Amino acid sequence: MTASIKKYFPYLLPLLLVFSRSLADITIVLISLLFLYYSYKNIGWHWVKERWFCFALIFTIYCLTINSAMSIEPTETLAYSLFFIRWPIFALALAYWILNDAKSLKKFFVSMTIVLFFIIFDTWWQFFFEQDIFGFEKYSGDRLTGPFKNNPHVGAWIAKLVLLPPMFLILYKKLKLQHYKNHLTYTFFIVSSILFLSVFITGERMALLLILANIFIIFIGFVLDKLFSLKKMVILLLVSFCGILYFAYTFPDTTQRAYFSSIEKIFNWRTSDYGLVWQSAYDVWMQSPVFGVGLHKYREACENLGIYGSSYLNAIGSGVCFHPHNISLQLLSETGIIGFILFYIMVCVLTFSSLKTFYTKRLWLSFALVLNIIFTCFLPIASSTSFFANKYAAIIWLLIGVMLATNKLFSKSIK
Repeated sequence: MTASIKKYFPYLLPLLLVFSRSLADITIVLISLLFLYYSYKNIGWHWVKERWFCFALIFTIYCLTINSAMSIEPTETLAYSLFFIRWPIFALALAYWILNDAKSLKKFFVSMTIVLFFIIFDTWWQFFFEQDIFGFEKYSGDRLTGPFKNNPHVGAWIAKLVLLPPMFLILYKKLKLQHYKNHLTYTFFIVSSILFLSVFITGERMALLLILANIFIIFIGFVLDKLFSLKKMVILLLVSFCGILYFAYTFPDTTQRAYFSSIEKIFNWRTSDYGLVWQSAYDVWMQSPVFGVGLHKYREACENLGIYGSSYLNAIGSGVCFHPHNISLQLLSETGIIGFILFYIMVCVLTFSSLKTFYTKRLWLSFALVLNIIFTCFLPIASSTSFFANKYAAIIWLLIGVMLATNKLFSKSIK
């Protein structure tokens, strides 16, 4: 069975993890359990010594013991804390088992690229024809769902998943990309413009900022690696800018949502819906600033405050107590300052260990691609859906697992 999973799962992973919450969770649990069995029977437990994973274990132990004991509902927090460890184990399963060779990674990247093209195509189809190819209607006049039916987060999915195909560039860094400098310049600006506009039309503000940051970081990587023709770069930058400006002028409603309303939100943050949600998260955190109210207990704690508890019925805004919409505030409110510090120690260790080889070798494009993955997954100030929600977490740890697998294989190839 493990052989069959190794053979077919690289093709199936994008389909299993992207489109269905229940399938994603089943897949994560299955791979994690089989990986533990595979480690017991074949490769041993050396992956447990990964430093970032050690801190993931420490964070889990903290949640199982102190955080659960201090939780407003200790039994439920204990259960959620126990299940958290499946995410890091899943990431390591990809790196040490499912995607641990070039052939498996190639299968995955081919499948992932096809899925990504489909999501982008379906989103544009919905933009122009009001419905996607499956008949799913827009979430609202200025928000799209693409193939995700009632879920208006297709822009965030695109901004994250688009980071995976470029990771394959790391493996082919030795192909002397300088020989294709001019083609890379054209390709970068064409692809970047399409991706920017694909997120632009979804109406998702944070996803738009995220894709802009990703493009900028990769752009810096290209420049530092001297893979751009500077003259053509300036010309193409102006052409891309003019093209995007024309598109924004042609579709004023989309521009109003993506740009002008975003500026308004920033200047009126405290009274915006984002400000109200983040204020509620801060108030929950202040109920137990050191240990938190308990992992996955934010909603109950928020409702218990009273001022937000009736948010579903009054003008303060529907769903203000669903989750904090920010990883930092979620960690602080649910696990306290101790859990927040432990979690970000894990992130920092993961960051330094992942970037060390590329920094030492001065491989700036590869450095930028890896940095983008970690930046996208764990940016402390980003607005997002619940970090511990099954479907969102599946994408995050898929990104981390593929990054680890690619880094691991690349490190072997340069020895």
